[in-house]
Amino acid sequence: MSRIGRWLDERLGIYGLSRAFLDRKVPGNINWFHTLGSATLILIGVQFLTGIALSMSYVPSPDHAYESVLYIDQTPFGAITRAIHRASAGLLVLLVGLHALRVFVWGAHKYPRELSWVVGALLMFIVMGFAFTGYLLPWDQKAYWATVVGTNIAGSAPFIGGSVLEFLRGGEALGAVGLTRFYGIHVWVLPAALLLLVGAHLFMVIRQGIASSPRRERLIEPEPGESRRDEYQREYAAEKAAGKPFWSSLLKDAVVGLAVVIAVVVIASILGAPLEEPADPNATAYVPRPEWYFLDMYQLLWYITGPLEPLLIFLIFTGGAALFVLVPFIDRGRARHPAKRPAAVAGGLAVVAGVVIFTYMGAISGPSVPVIPATEGMTVTDLSGLAVFNDQGCAACHTVHGLGGTSGPDLSRAGARWSASHIREYIVMPEDDEMPRFDKLTEQQLDDLVTYLKGLE
Repeated sequence: MSRIGRWLDERLGIYGLSRAFLDRKVPGNINWFHTLGSATLILIGVQFLTGIALSMSYVPSPDHAYESVLYIDQTPFGAITRAIHRASAGLLVLLVGLHALRVFVWGAHKYPRELSWVVGALLMFIVMGFAFTGYLLPWDQKAYWATVVGTNIAGSAPFIGGSVLEFLRGGEALGAVGLTRFYGIHVWVLPAALLLLVGAHLFMVIRQGIASSPRRERLIEPEPGESRRDEYQREYAAEKAAGKPFWSSLLKDAVVGLAVVIAVVVIASILGAPLEEPADPNATAYVPRPEWYFLDMYQLLWYITGPLEPLLIFLIFTGGAALFVLVPFIDRGRARHPAKRPAAVAGGLAVVAGVVIFTYMGAISGPSVPVIPATEGMTVTDLSGLAVFNDQGCAACHTVHGLGGTSGPDLSRAGARWSASHIREYIVMPEDDEMPRFDKLTEQQLDDLVTYLKGLE
């Protein structure tokens, strides 16, 4: 040991602590799947480093956010830093999901690690929160409209939805306050929560030990009248007795960690970090398509329609999150091997299959705004108004004869329900805060659109 090392060890006892930590025994059947947790931790570090670098040039205001992103891309290493931040975010979501799946399938969420699962589930929600709040920051079309959709889902919560929506947006519409609030949550609130939960999760892993891979046949048999705690401690002691030093498993972590970093750099170099046109709140024809990790939710939303749509969306998302957190209290049996937990494993894999299928369907689906077809007997003016209706993407929110969205009023009998003056006023100056103003239409376009809608009886 060098003189500096001896000096530090005399004052901090680093050598003894490190030897005790690295030489401690871990179960012998630790394998490559156990590296998913450490790979996730490495990606969190990449996110922190690149996020700090990006925050030094980013301006969280609608007037300057987009330009500041363009500026970052023009600075040395700016574009690749932003691309690495984006690529590592996507890979982080994937690895967190795979890590949770490995823990569930191997029954590592069972006694005495129930709280480790709960903290891990909260960490997954934090990661998704990072993905959602970071979405808005580039302030381009995709960022703006995807966030509008996401905040609408949050605002659908019964009783508190309006307050949640106003908190997230900072007002009735998404603007300067909302962007600043998302930035503050992304760079201050979520990192603080993440560090706290990561610290708690690591403490539990060190305190409880690394869960061994499940065995079909137990190393020891329980003794008559033995408590679950005593049984577990004897079995885990037997696993460690046949195990190896912790430092040997760190070699696998290092190999996988290096591979993950290389993969992030390669993906970032190939895909970059695309930037669309600046956000335009009046571009109602724009159809937002989220990143791949939100495609399953995006696809699911198109199957939920009707007057109960907001409540069903809220119940599906909150119910799914609650079940995810409560997994260790639902799957409580002593058996850990997947073959001895067929019902639990089948249910978990069914959820995973659903996520994969909906993600794939969302990835290959075309534009989600339907085109309302012309009908027999329409005049030239009606056809022109229909063209305006389709060009502006009105069917994304409104239904006409069974086609279209349901977030806005059904227009199938608009002519019978409202006068032409009311329709015109509502288009230009809508009473509903969720509907944008169409005050950029020409007088001819507006006249034709009103004529078309008035003819729907």
